[in-house]
Amino acid sequence: MSQDSFCNTNNTRCLSNSCQNNSACKGFSQESNCHCSDIANNLDKDCDNMRDPYFSSPCQGSVTCVNTPGKRSFQCQCPPGYSGITCEITTGSCGVNSCQHGGICHQDPVDPVCICPAGYTGRFCEIDHNDCASSPCHNGAVCQDGINGYSCLCVPGYQGRHCDLEVNECVSDPCKNGATCLNEIGRYTCICPQYYSAVNYELEIDECWSQPCLNGATCLDALGAYFCDCAPRFLGDHCELNFDDCASQPCLHGGLCVAGGNRYSCNCTVSGFTGTHCETLMPLCWSKPCHHNATCEDSVDNYICHCWPGYTGAQCEMDINECESNPCQSDGECIELSSEKKYGRIAGLPSSFSYLEASGYVCVCQPGFTGGKC
Repeated sequence: MSQDSFCNTNNTRCLSNSCQNNSACKGFSQESNCHCSDIANNLDKDCDNMRDPYFSSPCQGSVTCVNTPGKRSFQCQCPPGYSGITCEITTGSCGVNSCQHGGICHQDPVDPVCICPAGYTGRFCEIDHNDCASSPCHNGAVCQDGINGYSCLCVPGYQGRHCDLEVNECVSDPCKNGATCLNEIGRYTCICPQYYSAVNYELEIDECWSQPCLNGATCLDALGAYFCDCAPRFLGDHCELNFDDCASQPCLHGGLCVAGGNRYSCNCTVSGFTGTHCETLMPLCWSKPCHHNATCEDSVDNYICHCWPGYTGAQCEMDINECESNPCQSDGECIELSSEKKYGRIAGLPSSFSYLEASGYVCVCQPGFTGGKC
């Protein structure tokens, strides 16, 4: 019997307890093999060096994987509509806390959905609704989308919430000396009369006599007009603009830059704005949009016309016809109290016209008849 028959030398390496972290060691003749515990892919040969638990990206798609410091575990932060350890399960329910932007989950057993607040849409209220999709702004205005709302940036010449109100630039009577003002979009034009002297208008007036050209310009007289030949650095119809001072275009919203000396000023008359640089929007009632002496009241982005009795319409532009029902009998003539031109001519009308008493009518009766309605 050999010496090693019953007392064989143990050549395996498992007696050294070399495997770490609760791993199992399987011994063979000349080597050992460590079978690591439930995170085998995260340990090296002897299971003594733990690696990042989401080193192999276990979470599905672009889902965020969160590691717990000091522990051999990970957690997937699933987006709405997914569940499972690695977000591999698609759910039909909107779920608790899955509706975004304040949406409320309607737990219908057949088809659960998120009830979205105004301004949002999508299965989980994740889509911001585009309020500009219906093109609510008019006349070339730019629509800016917001949360459950929008705003319109009007082009010059229009105003109002939807930029549908045209600004009448002629309301302020900008044209002088009997000129006719022609209202245009975002501007106005003065149609000037041609001034002549003598009985038969054969002598044309020297328009340069009043020295209209400024800043050392030369005035050139023409038929019914004049032209200014500006000195260097000046421009404009009257050479009123200093090129250096106004080169940066400091006046906003179409304001006219007027230079003089070493300074400039902004003429905001035709822009509908006010302020040093025409930066402040004038109240809408500034243009006097209400008719028949109605009172104009500005609101946030519009105006309201308060009509006198006897008038109606958004701008009080319509005179209510009280005689339309033919109230006067016996061939009596019906005359509205709003007929301003008939005051002083008809005995039945008051002595003077007043908007306060312009509602109603009077009947001018035929001879032999009397009474309020003849």
